Amino acid sequence: MKVKHLLPLFLLPLLACQQEKPASIVPVESIGTLKQIMQEGDITAKIDLETLTGRPQLYGLGAAENLQGEIMIWQGKAFLTTVAGSGLATYDGFRKKASLLVYSEVSDWDSIPLPAEIDQLAQLEDFLGQTAQEMGIDAKHPFPFLLKGRPEMVSWHVIDWDINDPIHTHAKHLQSGMRSGWKNTPTEVLGFYSPTPGVFTHHDSRIHLHATTPDRRLVAHLDEATGISGMHLYLPSMKDKAQ
Repeated sequence: MKVKHLLPLFLLPLLACQQEKPASIVPVESIGTLKQIMQEGDITAKIDLETLTGRPQLYGLGAAENLQGEIMIWQGKAFLTTVAGSGLATYDGFRKKASLLVYSEVSDWDSIPLPAEIDQLAQLEDFLGQTAQEMGIDAKHPFPFLLKGRPEMVSWHVIDWDINDPIHTHAKHLQSGMRSGWKNTPTEVLGFYSPTPGVFTHHDSRIHLHATTPDRRLVAHLDEATGISGMHLYLPSMKDKAQ
């Protein structure tokens, strides 16, 4: 993975004006929708993850078949974390199917530090859209992003849905399975931004995020994070890709 560290954020609008490059669309594929899950109770498999092997620049996230675990694909490697008794187990996600998956192939990333005023996830959405646009990404379309650093606090859950329960709500999803978190721990986050909520994000959000640690012992749906200022934001590099 190639990463380019950019100039300070306050210079980006000026540079964008100087370059006057049209925004580029980052190809993103999504399989299954939150609407199907939440409104129709459809948690059946929509894709066999084995069909995505052999793509080393692939990044993706989603929920396993029947909402039995959380999926992350990072640099072509798939990880699935499930609830196992009173604990968690993580193994090769390519052996499973997904009821929801969003993914994209990215070869190069550009990196900037999050400014001090962006200190929790609730402040991230507008910043993402604006910053992506300034970096040459068409924010009217979905795009992936990464966060890396040491936030003050992270809370997450790994879903373990009761397949006999046909009624889905956001609150029930948060409570299903195992919830936990960590503090002041090296954290890597894969996220996808959508200008249209309800496809692969919930109806009240434009971002869907999964968190992990660098050793990939666990991947989980990221519910909240505070003290994120200073983490580095990575966006797909649009150098020489304007369309």
